[in-house]
Amino acid sequence: CAPNAASILGSDAVVASTSQKQAIFATTGCVAVDIESGAVAEVASAAGVPFAAVRAICDTADRTLPPAALVALDNAGAIGFARLLTSIVAHPTQIPALIGLGRDAARARTALLDWLSKNVREP
Repeated sequence: CAPNAASILGSDAVVASTSQKQAIFATTGCVAVDIESGAVAEVASAAGVPFAAVRAICDTADRTLPPAALVALDNAGAIGFARLLTSIVAHPTQIPALIGLGRDAARARTALLDWLSKNVREP
């Protein structure tokens, strides 16, 4: 997927289902929802500092996140393996979706690092 400039909706909550993602696009025109960048954007705006976010997306609009993806990460972004395993044991049919999400997250990370290496230069 080629990089593009688009509007991103800042949110305090994960948007997990395809229906939620489609509704957000229909009502806002935003192509993605981002939890992390919004807080930084607000601080930059209040300080009068220009801000742009460069994001790579791994959970596309046509994917509903599996339950384990919603419970595995803590507030610091660390994976809680006990929560992850508990969810997998309770819903083993989510394993293929988790594998796909992990694969796509790795691709997104690679694409982001590639873009950064070509477009960001150290001062």
